[in-house]
Amino acid sequence: MKNLEQEISRRISSVIRRWFYTEPLLFSLVSRHSVTAAENLKTPLRTGQLRVEYNPLILQNYDDKQLNAALVFEMMRVLLGHPYARQNRDAKKQVLFLASDVTVYNMVPEEIRLALAQEPAGISYLKYHAARFQNLKYPLGKKWHGTEELAFFQRNLIVDKKTERLVFQDDLTFEQWYRKILFLIQQIAFSGGESAGNGGNMLFEAEESSSLWEDNQEIQQQLGQDIKNACIDGEFGESGGNAALVLGESGDFAFDYRKALTKFRAKIVSADRYLTRMRPSRRYGFSAMGSRYKRRADILIAVDVSGSITEESFSRFYKAVCNFFFLGIIEKMDLIFFDVNIRNSTPVAFKNSRTSLDFSSIKAGGGTSFQPPYDYYAQHCNDYSGMIIFTDGQGRLPVLSGESQRFSGTVLWILESRSSYEKTHRLIESLPGSSATYLPF
Repeated sequence: MKNLEQEISRRISSVIRRWFYTEPLLFSLVSRHSVTAAENLKTPLRTGQLRVEYNPLILQNYDDKQLNAALVFEMMRVLLGHPYARQNRDAKKQVLFLASDVTVYNMVPEEIRLALAQEPAGISYLKYHAARFQNLKYPLGKKWHGTEELAFFQRNLIVDKKTERLVFQDDLTFEQWYRKILFLIQQIAFSGGESAGNGGNMLFEAEESSSLWEDNQEIQQQLGQDIKNACIDGEFGESGGNAALVLGESGDFAFDYRKALTKFRAKIVSADRYLTRMRPSRRYGFSAMGSRYKRRADILIAVDVSGSITEESFSRFYKAVCNFFFLGIIEKMDLIFFDVNIRNSTPVAFKNSRTSLDFSSIKAGGGTSFQPPYDYYAQHCNDYSGMIIFTDGQGRLPVLSGESQRFSGTVLWILESRSSYEKTHRLIESLPGSSATYLPF
């Protein structure tokens, strides 16, 4: 076994050395990782925690092209930041991995796809269920018959008869694929069709492959610096160029909505400072007295319930509000719901993470105007330290009067996705006192 490990290690080192000339960006990424053998792995390779682990028993059956393709695929995953990306508290790692497989597969050059010794787990999983959507009358149950969710899978889970490969009609991001695959898993599991068989085995393998994944902003920043250096030097390489270009256009991919919340919380602390020591310090006198800040405890949260907001988006908004308690960032909140008007005359007191909200009773439909929540906040600004708006960003921006300066730094917009953030954050941040962020998965 030791001789086999040495042989595979030598072959991997040979591939990486060639990357110095042909794939400089991927070379810089793999150089940050330690490459080690792990013979208990059920999969050929996995990455995370600055490690690339491989099973020599599997890789011994790979020829040089297949070994190169497998390593390129893993480093493209790293280049996109998937093993180190921010994760919501209840994110499913195995689903993240499957979504990563599909995203990377759609991005790597055609020769890499052809050279892969085995199909990525995410592609295999979708192919496994492709027949379900082409043959069954109610593949997700009668509830989803005729819906856009069903149409999406019927449109994208089509296997080409000549190449036996999936043909994707929709161009989705990593986050969007995560949501679609999670939805698919949940609905099939609900119908009792995922606990056993190949589908269940693929989920188990995906869970093992993603076990090293963790939110690591420091590594994300290092990856971002590698991309910037490649931009300066023009050294992307043959495989890394396309992914690097996409990341370069998407801006700061290490952005984390929790950081924005922390900054928001710091801004809403009242300047009403009072001293806590009743008598002067013997050494420093009154100049070193303790102090505390009186802070208005309530935050106003305005939730968009217009026609463009789906039940899935509302569920993500609800989970984010619950996370405020978990993260210890915000303590007391009042919720209002709006479309072109405020939908509830009395704010809902959101007292803890067990507070329940029924989307069907709140859903309004119609268009969106952000004027009503801003007007409400202006009328009740003495009651609140700040306002958070949950929305997809589709709607008429408010027209602010001279009194809007009182909102300085105290309005935070949280968009439902990265794509919504990219479309609208510049307009939002042009409003006095407004900042923007977006939800992770």
